Amino acid sequence: MTSKHILKLTALAIVAVGHCAAAYAESFSLTGQYEGIYACDSTTGGVPSSWSDPMTAGIVQDGDRISIDLLYTDKQELGAEYSLYTGSIALDPTGTLVSGYFEACGGTFPSKELARIFPAATDSSFSFAVTSVWSSDQVPNLPGLTVQSCTWSLKRVSTETPKVRPCETAAD
Repeated sequence: MTSKHILKLTALAIVAVGHCAAAYAESFSLTGQYEGIYACDSTTGGVPSSWSDPMTAGIVQDGDRISIDLLYTDKQELGAEYSLYTGSIALDPTGTLVSGYFEACGGTFPSKELARIFPAATDSSFSFAVTSVWSSDQVPNLPGLTVQSCTWSLKRVSTETPKVRPCETAAD
């Protein structure tokens, strides 16, 4: 067999494997309802604190894009609050691991947040972990800038498509 023939066969095999992985990747979706917990280290006006609380999240995936509607009750006793996020996910070539990122795009009060989804197995009992860095100087009842580093742990409890509020846009 000539080297030219071997290269053609190798290229065909790579295309076939890539097509199978892409087909599998399209069959996996993060869409669903999640429950979990978040734990944060926070500093407000130079004063550190730490806490953890339960949270729920609705996630809708469209292609490689995700939208997240997160509900939680915070430690400042403001009651139920929400945060909205948008981001992107990717599957590994085998379709067995998913990872990604997202950023805040709205919520109870203005904030900035960027988060990373750690690689997670795409098995039937899907769960994943997130790390985020959050900041706001507009937290009610807290003077000054608040900066938090948080870890989330979420487990999918339903694959039904949740209602997710759209991201808020700034007025022109």
